Amino acid sequence: MEKRIPFFKKVIICIKDLDKYNLLISEKLSRSIIYFLELMIIFTLIVAGVITYKTSNLITEATNYIANNVPDFTIDKEGLKLDSEEAFIIENTDNVKVKIVLDDKTETEETYQEQINEYDGDFILMLKDKVMLITNGKKMEMTYDNLLGSDETETINKNNIISLFNDNKVQINSIIYIYIFAITYFVYTILTFIDALALSLLVIIISKMARISLKYSQALIIGISSLTLPIIINLIYTCVNLINGFYMPYFQVMYTLIAYIYIVAVILIIRSDLIKKKQLIKATIELKELEKNMENREEKETEDNEDKKDNKEDDGDKSEKKLDDVNRKTKGKNGPEPQANANIEGGK
Repeated sequence: MEKRIPFFKKVIICIKDLDKYNLLISEKLSRSIIYFLELMIIFTLIVAGVITYKTSNLITEATNYIANNVPDFTIDKEGLKLDSEEAFIIENTDNVKVKIVLDDKTETEETYQEQINEYDGDFILMLKDKVMLITNGKKMEMTYDNLLGSDETETINKNNIISLFNDNKVQINSIIYIYIFAITYFVYTILTFIDALALSLLVIIISKMARISLKYSQALIIGISSLTLPIIINLIYTCVNLINGFYMPYFQVMYTLIAYIYIVAVILIIRSDLIKKKQLIKATIELKELEKNMENREEKETEDNEDKKDNKEDDGDKSEKKLDDVNRKTKGKNGPEPQANANIEGGK
């Protein structure tokens, strides 16, 4: 069974070990997608935490502002009651541009229509019998009766709102965190995966130009992996932007450019590795052919030596045979003479 590369080891490979991308493209596409989803979970956990922290501070500031500046008010089934002779206006432009008007003397929005038309933020208008929210040109209207529900004794006042936020900070922050996490994860994951799909097409184009054959799944793996560093940089930038409002005009261009650089570098490294492998294979084949030729030469030399040895033995046998024939012939001619001489010597 193929061993899975651990998450943090894969992060390091994607960022700095470009020569090991061949390990990534050898894995299944499903593992790369799981890695991408895990990376986006970490991204969203941190971003949602920063947004929740920022929102919690805003709620605390709003609570303190209500406690120190807003006059006493009560909202019940009969409508809004404000302990002030004039309408009270709250306007914020620091983080969220919003304007809130409390007016228990007015029943329709016509008095504030000009302000509503000119204001380019969120406008909340709390009148005597109803509350209105105007945002992005859309208007939502609700009566206090609908806002409070079916309980006839239900009321909202200044002290209730302050106690609600002060006594339920943990619950409120938890709800905000879960809501922000769900929305952020869904949106960022889809948008980032679309970036990965676009980059995979770029991988295919560059690989064709470099004469490298890649499957689309491998191209998508490279696209996802090349986004690792941009995602981390985007995480840092988003957190800094949320905390102190730092803004970089061409951040998206830099975000995409980093991914492009990774893709080009990885394709060139893969091409270089393929060339080295081809050269190694060619050298191996040549070496095997050389070894084979040397073996054939040695075998031929051995066979030649054996043939020469056999020829020498045959020549020796022929020489001995000729010598025997000569001896026999010689014995045939001179054979009786030794016997006669022996008889003569014996007679003497």
